[in-house]
Amino acid sequence: MDGQPYQAGYHAATLRRHLWREHMGLLPAQKADASDDPNAQPPGDSPNEVHQGREYEFVADPLSDEVWEMWNSRASKNTDIYRRLFRSEPDDNIKTFEDYDRFLPNKNAIAGHLFDEFTPVAEIRKLLDEIKGHLVLMPMDFLKDAPMAEPGLQVNSWTESIYT
Repeated sequence: MDGQPYQAGYHAATLRRHLWREHMGLLPAQKADASDDPNAQPPGDSPNEVHQGREYEFVADPLSDEVWEMWNSRASKNTDIYRRLFRSEPDDNIKTFEDYDRFLPNKNAIAGHLFDEFTPVAEIRKLLDEIKGHLVLMPMDFLKDAPMAEPGLQVNSWTESIYT
């Protein structure tokens, strides 16, 4: 790993490579009816042939600079698109409860639905087509400046160090 030779168990390595390719959007698209998908066939009828190809070798070293560059760039782009279309939360732009109120001004909006219902359909489709894989950035700064403990609330020092 990280450019150095390493040993890995066959099943662990192939599972990781498959999952990473899925998360990064490197697997080919599946048909909606799954007629040609080996995973939708009875066991033994259609073996998976996923242990080959450029993408399989690309994720062989999970610590390579190229893999991490793609991982982070796709996560950043996906996060930006989800933020724009759906105002997904939690979000790093929400640091206080006041920010939370400004981030979601429409209290009637349903979570997971389009935030701006007047966005043209062509623009929505174009943005959704740019999403690759399942990766998004983890919001590490969500509500970081918000007071979470109630004033006067008594907690022991161990609990306080974890939650505040």
